[in-house]
Amino acid sequence: MKLFPLILVGLLAVVIGSGIFLVTVGRNIGEFFFGKSYAEGQLKEYVASVLNDEVNGVSCRAFDTDNDGYVACDFTTTKNPGVTRSIDCAAWGISGFLNRGCKTRMPNFQTN
Repeated sequence: MKLFPLILVGLLAVVIGSGIFLVTVGRNIGEFFFGKSYAEGQLKEYVASVLNDEVNGVSCRAFDTDNDGYVACDFTTTKNPGVTRSIDCAAWGISGFLNRGCKTRMPNFQTN
């Protein structure tokens, strides 16, 4: 009878520890497994709430290559299936959880 609470606490510690690892130190592992689906989920919420539309097709990167907390996504909507749009959506990891949602992509101007 006393063994069950001990097993439950141990299991809970493993689950919480694994989650913390995947979000922080093991961010690349977490991005590999969850990055693409996490960003796509953020995009679907953004399109539904901001554009009042549904995502028709979506393609998001899994990895945040510039460490700004966002990944690049391209998508089409049901109202405009022939128009591909680009946007940055929150990435998997601490910065992605803090950022949440999506933002428009800023143009990359040359500073020469």
